[in-house]
Amino acid sequence: MKVCYINFSLNNPRDQITLTALRANAVSVTEISDNTPGLKKYLHIARLYREKGCDSDAVMVGYAGSVLVIFMRLMTRKKLFYNTLATFYDSMIISRMGGTLFSLQSLGYYLIDFAAFHLADRAFLECGAQKDMVVRMFRVKPSKISVHFVGTNDQEFYFDPTVPKLKQFTVVFRGMFLPEAGADVVIRAAKELEKENIRVRVIGRGLLLPEIERLAKELAPSNLDLIIERLPIEDLRRSMLECHLSLGQLADHPRVHTTVPHKVFESLSMKLPYLTGANKGVMEFLTDTETCFTVSPGDYRALAQKILELRDRSDVLGRVSESAYQLYQREFTHKILGKKILRELDSCLIASL
Repeated sequence: MKVCYINFSLNNPRDQITLTALRANAVSVTEISDNTPGLKKYLHIARLYREKGCDSDAVMVGYAGSVLVIFMRLMTRKKLFYNTLATFYDSMIISRMGGTLFSLQSLGYYLIDFAAFHLADRAFLECGAQKDMVVRMFRVKPSKISVHFVGTNDQEFYFDPTVPKLKQFTVVFRGMFLPEAGADVVIRAAKELEKENIRVRVIGRGLLLPEIERLAKELAPSNLDLIIERLPIEDLRRSMLECHLSLGQLADHPRVHTTVPHKVFESLSMKLPYLTGANKGVMEFLTDTETCFTVSPGDYRALAQKILELRDRSDVLGRVSESAYQLYQREFTHKILGKKILRELDSCLIASL
């Protein structure tokens, strides 16, 4: 099978992992990307598609490419797949607060998503809760939406038994500082644990960085390591592997229930026990005390108590992390994710014959 894969930029985890997954299943992939400012990028993409993509069996538009779906539908009658992960509206309005719910900007994002979901032959979302939201919000037929978990780049994030654990029990929170992430919850929990010989490592940056830095300065927990510079991937991997517990999305925020953070798959692939808020999206494939641990979203005291409880249960941490690692090997490697996507492509193409 030949797939023409298009986005403004392909330098994001969703697209990179998907491209690797397709190629791992012998799919011939032609990549097209252009992020030239203004309208010129559309002309460049159109030219590149005519030159390189016309002989493909299907066209796939990558992450956050709702506008490109609309554009490519004007360019081709081939089967068009949208590997969106989440909605433009959800990412820009609900998560990044790019406008109020009833503003013109919000309406614009909604209409772009509405058109993209209806014009694509099939869209791939990151979890069932996200699919339910899209079906309800954009009046899309459920048959047009498939769930494909993102996985991780297992050339960058993998289990390495040669990396020793730190002597002091250390938990790690890594990711973008967005409202749903809950970095503030982690810092408040760190303060609660200040006298318990537990270290809290927070690695991240992003939208709420000024607020996070202010909170860290205000509470000044002596057991907190706040790392805001971008780490080389080797340093990041080691900084996670040497910790004893990985923290997931912990905010009490509506978006935690319709998203699955990349770090859950990173943690599973590195055999790091994972502690998360009891959020719908991630609990579609994880089970409390079997493949993860959970606390109530937004409750920093409950988070501190759970971390304290797990500190002295190395047997439980080992059992759960091993079970989660085996789940990753069964369900979320590149090869397996690629097979699932390929089945979707095949079924859609066969149905059109």
